[in-house]
Amino acid sequence: MSNKYQWFWKSFNSRSLSNVQNEWQKFSDIEINIIEDAYQKNQDYVELDNDIIYCKHFLQINKVDPLKQKSIKRIVCENISRQDIQRKRRNSFHDEDRSEQQERQIKKVRKELISKDSIDTIDISAQQTIVSTKQKLKKNLKSLSESNLIQQKHEFHFKSCPSLKFEWLINMKKDENISNLFSSNQLTILSGSASGLASIGLQNLVKRYTNISLPNDNKLAWNIIESHFSQGPPRIRLETVFDIIQQYIDPNLSLLDVLMTDTPTIDRSHDILAMLAHKYTVITTNFDHLIEDAGRFHLGNDLNIIPFDVFCTEEHFKKAYDLINTGVSPNLTGLWKIHGTVAIWKNQQRVLVRADEDGGPIATLKRLSLTRESIERRCFLHYLLETRPFIIINYSATDDFDVTRWLKTVKTPLNVLWIQHIDNLLEPIICNGIDIANGISNNIISFDRGLITMACAWHERGIADRLTVVTTNDSIDFLIKITQLNIDCKNDHIDQTDLNEEYLLSLPTQWQSYIVSGAMLSHLSYFSEAKHYFDYATHISIEGTREYCIARLAAVEASIEIGDRIGRIQAMNDARDTVETAPLSLSSWSNRKSKFICAKVKRFVERDGQAIAIIELQELLNQCGKPEDNRSGQERNIALEAAILLTQLRRYLPSSPEPSDIAKQWIELIPKMGLLHTKGMNLHELALNKYQLVTNIEELDDTINIMKEAIEIREELGHMRGLVASLNVLGSMQMRRSDWSLPFDITYIKYAAEEFRRSIEYSDKHASVFDQFQARIHLTVCLLRYPSITNTIEELQELLNYFQIHITDDIRTQIESEFCLAMSIFTNSILSLEEMCNKSEELFNTLTNKYTSNNDVRLIRILAAARFNAELCQNWKKGQVHTPNPELTQDIITRKTNTKTNAYWYMRILRAETQIPLNIYDRLQLLLDPISPKIFSIVFSYHNSRNSFIELFTKFLLAS
Repeated sequence: MSNKYQWFWKSFNSRSLSNVQNEWQKFSDIEINIIEDAYQKNQDYVELDNDIIYCKHFLQINKVDPLKQKSIKRIVCENISRQDIQRKRRNSFHDEDRSEQQERQIKKVRKELISKDSIDTIDISAQQTIVSTKQKLKKNLKSLSESNLIQQKHEFHFKSCPSLKFEWLINMKKDENISNLFSSNQLTILSGSASGLASIGLQNLVKRYTNISLPNDNKLAWNIIESHFSQGPPRIRLETVFDIIQQYIDPNLSLLDVLMTDTPTIDRSHDILAMLAHKYTVITTNFDHLIEDAGRFHLGNDLNIIPFDVFCTEEHFKKAYDLINTGVSPNLTGLWKIHGTVAIWKNQQRVLVRADEDGGPIATLKRLSLTRESIERRCFLHYLLETRPFIIINYSATDDFDVTRWLKTVKTPLNVLWIQHIDNLLEPIICNGIDIANGISNNIISFDRGLITMACAWHERGIADRLTVVTTNDSIDFLIKITQLNIDCKNDHIDQTDLNEEYLLSLPTQWQSYIVSGAMLSHLSYFSEAKHYFDYATHISIEGTREYCIARLAAVEASIEIGDRIGRIQAMNDARDTVETAPLSLSSWSNRKSKFICAKVKRFVERDGQAIAIIELQELLNQCGKPEDNRSGQERNIALEAAILLTQLRRYLPSSPEPSDIAKQWIELIPKMGLLHTKGMNLHELALNKYQLVTNIEELDDTINIMKEAIEIREELGHMRGLVASLNVLGSMQMRRSDWSLPFDITYIKYAAEEFRRSIEYSDKHASVFDQFQARIHLTVCLLRYPSITNTIEELQELLNYFQIHITDDIRTQIESEFCLAMSIFTNSILSLEEMCNKSEELFNTLTNKYTSNNDVRLIRILAAARFNAELCQNWKKGQVHTPNPELTQDIITRKTNTKTNAYWYMRILRAETQIPLNIYDRLQLLLDPISPKIFSIVFSYHNSRNSFIELFTKFLLAS
């Protein structure tokens, strides 16, 4: 042969069993020379006439149709020595072992198909075995971020993984890449709840309290709650359950005492982690003591001594932080319990640590709110990720509020190996972070959600190649091999953990069952059902007791969330009455709670309610005094909630009085001390405020990312009303981003529509009528302006019908829905242009005459936009552009506030004053809409010439 090496191709486009080809086809000599040259030069790919050859991945993809894929292989000629063949065989798919495994896999699939009498096609993975170097090009768009989707339009990602060797586990020491990565003496291992007892008996615990029905209703609260352990949002989190138990039943969380007993048993994973903690840095999010006990029982000679150091307190992490900042590589060997512990070993005995003590278990949302802001813990984790090989095992990555967040935001990780457990795998499969982010890897639907989000976050920043993922059916065995532990793997002495272990609590009283049922249902946004349980808990309580006060105020808050005007007024009166009968121990708390509730209600039900609420919130914060004077956590949380609501209302009424110094102190404290739902609201407000002031596309993208963080918190908390609001704003931001330049970027329009559709889905299940309207208003505007993204022909009409059938008591929402109906006239193809303009003009004029703004800056802009559209319809009937109206333009772009001018709306007005619409699509683009964007505001006097603004605005477009 003229060539030392030969290249062959084999098509797998036809996946039916009968069409599996067994013959490989040889490339032409010219093609072989081209491919071999690229291969020898270590190039990722080379282009032929119609195909791209990915040399490292032995894959051929058609340029025109990427779904047309062919496997390729490289073999040596017979005149090569046997030693060369053995040395090069890993680069060839002609390996006999691999061929045998391939044949076995195909036969297995064939047998399964025949036994099931199925005509389903064979997945590529069955034909290409489990060799990770031939990744299936598979899109899983639901798991991808926006940046991933944009990049996938232009290229496919095939990046070599350092461990892409078929026999690397068998020949561990011979594989220089993988052994070098994880043979360091400074290895770090992060282990999560999959190896601990964090979720033992959680469902049974909730069922114990909620397996109850109301006297006039046979439906159990548990029947509503149960599905949310596995489905969501909203989902049930362990921390939420503990929060509710601690708030209403068990202030000390003594139910965690089950983790203090010797009943929970040690398994193999605890033994291995104990051995590693003796030599390396082991981090765990579990707060049980099983790793320590594994060390005492199986590693040391004295059962009263833990044979490695254990760190869990703030002081421990502070010392580590200080050592890291010295610039000298610190010794961090030992077990680091980043979420605290239920017990410490002191004076050769176990000592209980309560939930609110330093080093105690971080098991509630209240504790997580504080840990989230821990600079010491974050820097500790980032330092290890950036300087040491890092292995993650048995970790579900559901610590969304701290650890998972820190994993995603690390600047430049060194090398991270994520061991993902998946049942029924024949052998480990290797892929890298780029594959995960692009949805290429097989079995990705079985991957932990946190792993996928982390890979996507890293991919957006160009560091996903530092993540290697191995899927295996035995995570611990893989860990033993990768760390080269020399142990006897026999585990005859090990018992399996009893996953049905119960938390130790006495049977609940009737009041406890009703109050916990109500709290769980309220957390899941079933406010109507929750109110019934709270009402009954109030009914069976004695007026003037703690139980009565707590249950009645809980019912009041549920009533406010339901959104009924009459119900809200009644709730406000109930809150006032409750204060009069509150026990002395709850007098201060109930008084502040009642005042906060009254301000919230008046915002919705009073004329000029927002202005009234601002005054009352100011008074409440002044009454609370300085933050450092508030020792009660419950009263402090009320003040923080009042502070964030004050911030929100002042955005609507910027002309309202400046907050007092005390109010400003509370507002500044929110990011650090606020509860998670308050922080989510604060991020939402921060994004909206930045949205008003961005001056370029980069700042807008930063604003979008802040809103995504707010969405992440609200979704994980199950705060559905807040989630719906944030989704609507995010969709609005994405939709307006597409307007940044012409032609429109339809990609962001699609993102926006999907956010709005999610919002509708969630609001219909879990939110109020107001939220259901808002979600539909946003999607309607999106479909009116961009009809190409409509899912079905009926989708837009169903939205418009909703506005005609349903009513809302929120004035702004009613105006916006009527605004959408006025815009929709231009979708009626039966009408002539003159009839469209006449009808739409009439509806817009009706809006401006029917409603007043009441100094609400949002209504000022919306009503001015309606008036503008009415004038625009008049001009169109004459075949003219909109006649400039400086006074009207001023209302739209400044909302009668100050000299800060909204350049986005100026751009939209400018288009209407310079463009003649050619069709219905153009007219819907030129009409102003009711959604209130605030894109890249700039400060200038309106009396500057229009030409000056056009010149300035052009510079913005060019810069973008």
